[in-house]
Amino acid sequence: MTAGLVLGLGLAVAGWFAIGPDHLVYAFVVQGAFLFMALLTGPVLVDVARQRYRVRPFEPRIYTLLGAEAFRRLLDVVGWNRIIKQMRRTEQGASGKARFLSGTEQSETGHLLGFSATAVLAIMAVATSHPRGAAQILLIGVLLHLYPVMIQRITRFRITNRRTNIKERGR
Repeated sequence: MTAGLVLGLGLAVAGWFAIGPDHLVYAFVVQGAFLFMALLTGPVLVDVARQRYRVRPFEPRIYTLLGAEAFRRLLDVVGWNRIIKQMRRTEQGASGKARFLSGTEQSETGHLLGFSATAVLAIMAVATSHPRGAAQILLIGVLLHLYPVMIQRITRFRITNRRTNIKERGR
């Protein structure tokens, strides 16, 4: 966990001074570092706040209106979701659904951590008179972190809601 944080933050600081926060390349480099940080740190932090993973019935509608479903379909087209599905098959768990739900929680946690770092970095960019850099960092951060969080929550709602509906029909 510590290695992920140090590496992600270290690359953000090094890039700030080497490339500069207003350069589009910096926005991509820093988001790559934050994705790596999220990958290493997210699974460790999953159990911190269990109630955070409960998806309320109104949330999927909002995320769909914000374009999360369209983004998910784009990830299907480019093959990213197929890669993630294969990764989740290799994880430990009682059943395929349990592994999948656990994977959505880990992914959501990691992406929330990545977006938190993105927000802090954007605030620092604005505070140091780099509004263009802050906008670039935020735009890429929204695409790489917030949309995946929305997708994880929609998916988890569909799976848990389906399981609840099946149990209720069986009564």
